[in-house]
Amino acid sequence: MIAYVNRSDYSGDAIAVPSKSQAHRLLIAAALKKGRTVVRSVGDSDDVNATIRCLNALGASIEKVRNDAVVFGIGKVRAGMLLDAGESGSTLRFLLPVSAALGAECTFTGRGRLLQRPNAALCSALNKNGVTTDGISVKGCLKPGDYTIDATVSSQYISGLLLALPLLGGDSRILFSGDPVSKNYIDMTIEVLTSAGIRYKRVRKGFFIPGRQEYRLPDEVVCEGDWSGAAFMLTAGALGKKTSVRGLNVGSLQGDRRILDVLRSSGAQITEKGDRIEVCSDKKIPFEVDLQNIPDLAPVLAVLAATLPGKSRLKNVNRLQIKESDRLAAIQEMLSAAGIGSKKEKDDLVIFGGKPICGRFDGKNDHRMVMSSVLLAGICEGESVVTDAEAVKKSYPGFFEDYAKIGGNCHVEMEG
Repeated sequence: MIAYVNRSDYSGDAIAVPSKSQAHRLLIAAALKKGRTVVRSVGDSDDVNATIRCLNALGASIEKVRNDAVVFGIGKVRAGMLLDAGESGSTLRFLLPVSAALGAECTFTGRGRLLQRPNAALCSALNKNGVTTDGISVKGCLKPGDYTIDATVSSQYISGLLLALPLLGGDSRILFSGDPVSKNYIDMTIEVLTSAGIRYKRVRKGFFIPGRQEYRLPDEVVCEGDWSGAAFMLTAGALGKKTSVRGLNVGSLQGDRRILDVLRSSGAQITEKGDRIEVCSDKKIPFEVDLQNIPDLAPVLAVLAATLPGKSRLKNVNRLQIKESDRLAAIQEMLSAAGIGSKKEKDDLVIFGGKPICGRFDGKNDHRMVMSSVLLAGICEGESVVTDAEAVKKSYPGFFEDYAKIGGNCHVEMEG
């Protein structure tokens, strides 16, 4: 699908989509619990639907009712199943250890770059504890013990182990090799485990996880609004006139709520009114931000930097190369298509702001690159084209509808 984007007057309101990061965790905790749980506001993103599909294959019974999920936990584990994780890295990395703890002996499949994304560190930890896996097939059953994990690649490895190890017949430890990245996502997992009555203890460079535990999630839980998706609508306020997003928790553990700090540092005015956040364009100040724990904000922050005078710096960007696309290269290509210069300096990306021009933007089949390109195209004179528009379904299926609500001038057509 192709998005045709014209100059837009960013001014309007939107409602936050559900947090897919929290939805993954709540759905898994509900599936590992005995009996019925209603998980409200899970949304309809491709990634969340992939987790539901895989949990059903393992033996859960999950039915979507409008925006909610009614979950009956896994009773008898279904072994030997094919688990289609789509393009969801969270689904694969969470359920590799969970399926191994259940003794499911299954095979994962996926699309796009999913099965090429790095999982060697997670597989190594699992293979040393009773399982044989190459990140696709899983044979055997996890044993309690020490799980030493390279924490410098993805926090999802740790979250997957945290979800799985309470199910084992004895105590285990997760021991970090290196300082964990995206620590806020580990905190989100701990928050869900706590709500499910799972005990754990933080130890030096890791966690102690008692075995023989049962998940006891409340019978009804609610997913909060997604700061990652809201970042696009909020940043539009700094690029245009004024936008607002309702349904956000300012006290959330989601790391991407830091978008507000970056917008403030770039000169935008932020007003918080309960669960409603309003952003108004004001001053234009270049900024610096460390993306170590908030890598998903990189594409939209690159758009913001493109419009600011002088040099902005995105720090610790190398991990962007192992996302749905090589996002580091994709960001630089997006900026170049808009006539904006950028330069890689060690582990940083320096962006030389200016006046973006319209052009053709390759979405790279990457949801965040598509949404960022559309946002950037909307501040350019003339019509721009953004390819792979269908990729937004991965995390934000209603993106184009919400884009129109904040003043975006865009229409989407099938290719050919």
